[in-house]
Amino acid sequence: METLAYTIGSELDSDHKEIHFSLDYISKIPTEPQSRRRDEIQGVLVHEMVHCWQWDCDGTAPSGLIEGIADYVRLKAGLSPPHWKKEKKGDWDGGYQHTGYFLDWIEGSFGDGSVRRVNEALMKTRYDEEAFWMGLFGKKVKELWDEYCNTIPDDESTAGKEDEKEPDDGVMVEQVRQKPKDQLEKVLD
Repeated sequence: METLAYTIGSELDSDHKEIHFSLDYISKIPTEPQSRRRDEIQGVLVHEMVHCWQWDCDGTAPSGLIEGIADYVRLKAGLSPPHWKKEKKGDWDGGYQHTGYFLDWIEGSFGDGSVRRVNEALMKTRYDEEAFWMGLFGKKVKELWDEYCNTIPDDESTAGKEDEKEPDDGVMVEQVRQKPKDQLEKVLD
């Protein structure tokens, strides 16, 4: 398995999903502090569970938005890993925690339920960036991103994070092989 985790539809129908999780990744999660492994496993599972219920404009929404919604939920669940940080660099749809923090800012700026409204809008039509964001928040997403970036102090994107070396969730990690269930039980003990 080349990725940390992923979710796919099952062969039964589109209502049934399968979550795949790299046992090699799990075995390499730091065990200190004691709750670190548990929190990381729960965080990845929360992220993947979001994919089971979220919409994607019939596959036309940016993948960065889809992954960002999943990491937003993980962030709100209190399961963000210590290496996550807010960043000004890049585009709004960089995905994962990058977009997750942006969505958290949207929720705080436009009120409770704003990210839920984003997901609901992803159910209704094919994705058209300008119409999508203007319809929800009355602004282009680039304007929203610029406003968000202006709230992040220059030193926040790097302060205290230089020593963190964990991979971003969902990105390709070293190639791993499947391990038997009994090895998973050893990892979780």
